[in-house]
Amino acid sequence: MSNKFFDRNWWKDLAVAILATTVSIVLTFGTSKLVERNNQKKERRLTALMVMSSIESFARSIDESAEVWDRLDSIAVWLLRMPIEDVERLGEEPLKDAVNELFQAPVIRHDQTAETIFSSNIDTWKNMKNFQFVDNVGACFSQMNWIEEKINQEAVEYAENQARIFNNFSDYPGETFIEKLLRDDRSRKQLQMPNSYKAWLAYCSDNLRRMNRKNMKLIGIPEEEVLAFTDARADVAFEEGPMPSYSDFMKPHPDKESIDANLDYARQLDSLLNHN
Repeated sequence: MSNKFFDRNWWKDLAVAILATTVSIVLTFGTSKLVERNNQKKERRLTALMVMSSIESFARSIDESAEVWDRLDSIAVWLLRMPIEDVERLGEEPLKDAVNELFQAPVIRHDQTAETIFSSNIDTWKNMKNFQFVDNVGACFSQMNWIEEKINQEAVEYAENQARIFNNFSDYPGETFIEKLLRDDRSRKQLQMPNSYKAWLAYCSDNLRRMNRKNMKLIGIPEEEVLAFTDARADVAFEEGPMPSYSDFMKPHPDKESIDANLDYARQLDSLLNHN
């Protein structure tokens, strides 16, 4: 009589089946964990690239602003060195373009998408697995916001100086706006400020990049990769084309025939007028 309890082949088959099931479970969970770790690593790298690219992009915008202030400084120095007698003799027209450009003070705006995602999501912080990196990036974002607020405030005050004289034209000596501007001590002092602004912005740009290089070392991503990632993002933004102008959407006013044809009360009025 056959008895499975003493059937060695049956026990062998059962052991093999249990072993196969166990190995399958281990492999499944092990593979899932491996995939999860790889995904977290990719997410961590992409997040780091995004935030460091955001910092580099802001540093570039500071560089561009510093270049504008440098040009404004050149214009201001040229005007400040001009004798008032020459300003009186030349009149307003030859100096108008220079004065108009002089008050085009640049403002800075940076994309806060990466900052918002990074700062408001605790899971992102946990996934970074590097508190020093998180802390240093936070310091970078704080500095960026402070720089933006400070230089924009200075730009507004710089531009408002023009309005101070323009809106109270008769209160200042001189015949033309540029003459009044150059005779006013407060305005002359303010026209010397672009030199300080461009130097301060150059310092801020250099300091941000220094802090960002520390980020790169902390997270283990080379500077070349961050710069390439930033260039790629800038290229995509450029390919989107220029910002549309309000005038692009303006259409000519409809002619009378079109209005008469499309408005009920216009047709009714025409009918009344034709019958009278």
